Amino acid sequence: MRQDQISRQLYTVREETARDMPGTLRRISEIGYPAVEFAGYGDLSPQDLKTIIDDLGISASGAHVPFDSWETGPEAVITDMHTLGCAHAILPMVPPEHRADETMVARLAESLNRWGDLCRQEEVTLSYHNHDFEFAPMGETTMWDVLVRETDPSVVHFELDLYWVRYGGADPEPLLRDLADRIPLVHLKDMASDDQRSDLPVGEGTMPWTSLLEAADAAGVEWYVAEQDNPRDALEDVRTSLQSMRELASE
Repeated sequence: MRQDQISRQLYTVREETARDMPGTLRRISEIGYPAVEFAGYGDLSPQDLKTIIDDLGISASGAHVPFDSWETGPEAVITDMHTLGCAHAILPMVPPEHRADETMVARLAESLNRWGDLCRQEEVTLSYHNHDFEFAPMGETTMWDVLVRETDPSVVHFELDLYWVRYGGADPEPLLRDLADRIPLVHLKDMASDDQRSDLPVGEGTMPWTSLLEAADAAGVEWYVAEQDNPRDALEDVRTSLQSMRELASE
């Protein structure tokens, strides 16, 4: 991981962006992040956001785009990515009714293949972001295994959330090795040792970062995106994660 590959998922600061998107982007830039990953655009247009991040000297490493936007208008999604100067469009979550059994997941994979092909034609990369439920048993298999098997490796990639993989009972290191060249992005958050295995800023928990980052580097990961779903003090946690990631990048 190089320092210029570090990004911040804005879901961590969702309360702040809801109040003041431009001001929050300015704070993220001042803290030192070279890039952000969007989780919605607030009340601003992609063009407005592009103007803001250009003025701040930061880039858009990716954008999370909800399932219904993919279903109703994948072409519009691609247009937004071009406007933002963003090469990575990510599906962040699939509604439960589209992942209840293996047949539904295979149908989801067909949609991902279709959207991914449209993205590839326009020089955008489609990635699927995991949580923990992909690793729960689904008959004789798992949702994760079905997605990997049924999606086209040339058009569907993965944003591997290392915390959620581990939370779901799997080991992220073999996944990084087995899916090398299909994982352009990873999410980094740390795991507490408490009973809930709460998420923490990078460097404050039990995740084996040295070995994970070595595996991610070997897999050709392009962006290392810090995120917390449940920050204690969002902007302070954002700062803490960046400090730790900078230290890890220098090792």
